[in-house]
Amino acid sequence: MRRRLRNARAASASGVPVAVDWTTQLATVPYEGRFPPPLAQCTVVEPCEYRTRLQPLSVNSTTTEKMHYVDHTVHAPAMTLEHLLGQYWFPALGLLISERGQVWRHSFLGPFQEGFLAGIKAISDHTLPDGTREHRLHLERLARAPRITSEHLLIAGSDKPNFGHFMLDIVPLIHLGATTGMPMLGWTLRPWQRALIARLDVPPGLIREIRPRPVFLDHAIVSNRLSGVGCQNAHPQHKQAFARILANVRKDAPALNTPARVLVCRGLTNSRNVTNRAAMIEALKTLGFVAIQPETLPFDEQVLTFAQAKVIVCEFGAAMANAMFCRPGTRVVEIIAEGQHDPWSSHLFAMMELEHIVLFQPQSEADLTSAPRHLKDSPFAYAVDVPRLVETVRALLATA
Repeated sequence: MRRRLRNARAASASGVPVAVDWTTQLATVPYEGRFPPPLAQCTVVEPCEYRTRLQPLSVNSTTTEKMHYVDHTVHAPAMTLEHLLGQYWFPALGLLISERGQVWRHSFLGPFQEGFLAGIKAISDHTLPDGTREHRLHLERLARAPRITSEHLLIAGSDKPNFGHFMLDIVPLIHLGATTGMPMLGWTLRPWQRALIARLDVPPGLIREIRPRPVFLDHAIVSNRLSGVGCQNAHPQHKQAFARILANVRKDAPALNTPARVLVCRGLTNSRNVTNRAAMIEALKTLGFVAIQPETLPFDEQVLTFAQAKVIVCEFGAAMANAMFCRPGTRVVEIIAEGQHDPWSSHLFAMMELEHIVLFQPQSEADLTSAPRHLKDSPFAYAVDVPRLVETVRALLATA
């Protein structure tokens, strides 16, 4: 209702049309260990390639997503830094929008959706005579936005951070900032983020935290990694940051006895829920597996649990970004409901040289139609074929 009222009040005002900036090309300069100059970009880490392999025990999807799990080459993207001038930064999804209404193309995750603009009070939404939608930025609504004049590397997207994206895209940026002394800027950190950053040896004061409210940045240093490209196609460069985290956890945390066989479960409030999870837990318990919910564990215990595990059975989800702490050769059995079309974890396991078995759980056409998996991460539930899972795990253990 408030949005409708704002749009009605803005009907007579002109505002600035809002559109994604797909065309601006920044000057390319070599990376010299510091921020690129204004309106320039540099490549900090070069792109690379590696191969995935479909393990023989796997059960691939029966939908078109099976193409993402057959043997193929993964193109891991470069890490770039881009120096923008005069940008409003919004905590809703971390959008960067210029005074001309141009949305920077590396300030949102995945393909752009008009709904990304709905949470920004300074933007109105109108229906044009031809039926199309138009968004306009009203600068007068941002008159009180704080202004930050100094240069900072942005290390946040939404003020509600996605765990997997933060781990695989943002953490390497924080590691870069910590090792080079680059000032960084982010929204107020969550406790788990503070615990992680404490293990990255970030000098005190190098990260500036601000309240989650719109701000105007004279200088915004952004990276293509903010758009989630590193999360989708993990880069071997990620290992540097996570090796430092693990080394510091082992040095500073008390010794923990963690299970060698781990079942990683999602919370009941998550959007993808297993209807027979209790039966799955009981069945795997007889094989020596201990069920965990990573988000309920202290950060150091999460790290050591994955670092010391020999076999992991997991439900598809962001918690598997913790595989960055696994040893090469760790065996991972991943349970996925058909229709996910999101092979980021498969790429991560391949990059980490883990033995990955994927078990897709077949879904009916009615299920796939009524609950599309990535329509705003729509909620759905599915059952795991527990006998098939146990059979697969037994066969995997027999090959040890």
